[in-house]
Amino acid sequence: MKQFLVVATAAGVAILSGCASAPQTAWGKANVSKVDYGTDIGMCTGLAAMRNGGNQANTAGGTSGQNTSSRPPDQSNQGGPAADAPGGPSTSSSPGSIGANLPSGSGMYQSNTPQDVVQRAANQQQAEVMAAKRARADALKGCLVGKGYTEFTLTPEQQKHLLTLKPGSNEYHQYLYSLGADPAVLKTQSSPVGR
Repeated sequence: MKQFLVVATAAGVAILSGCASAPQTAWGKANVSKVDYGTDIGMCTGLAAMRNGGNQANTAGGTSGQNTSSRPPDQSNQGGPAADAPGGPSTSSSPGSIGANLPSGSGMYQSNTPQDVVQRAANQQQAEVMAAKRARADALKGCLVGKGYTEFTLTPEQQKHLLTLKPGSNEYHQYLYSLGADPAVLKTQSSPVGR
């Protein structure tokens, strides 16, 4: 159980900081016990980890699973019935069949895909990753605020001290806990958003 709380607390700090350097903010609740602090951070971190942003269904390559109008027309099918329609060309490789030169599973991601389609797919995928990160951070913040925690800004000295501690170590978590449980720290360093 102790190891779970340490891992969960480390994950919570990682979600909030978003980088390997010392976090800019932390969470605290005046006079909270270490057990309650670890339990609350762990539970909220777990809930946040299950949170995703956006609709992840049908996002093949970041174009929401849709063929766009920018897709080049299938050159082998010049106005005839679709390949999968009754009476349409076959995609078999038998000699003389209309669809003999079509690769099986041909689709949007062929070598002749326009660069703008590839770029839009990459942009959409990046936006979905960022939306998921925001959703997890918002879920974590909402959970902690609901449990009475306040976000506070770490001073440059506190950030510097955190950099001397191994992230995830007992000393690292003990230091964050000692700051977060101190009513004086919370009173003087509370972030306007976390109040």
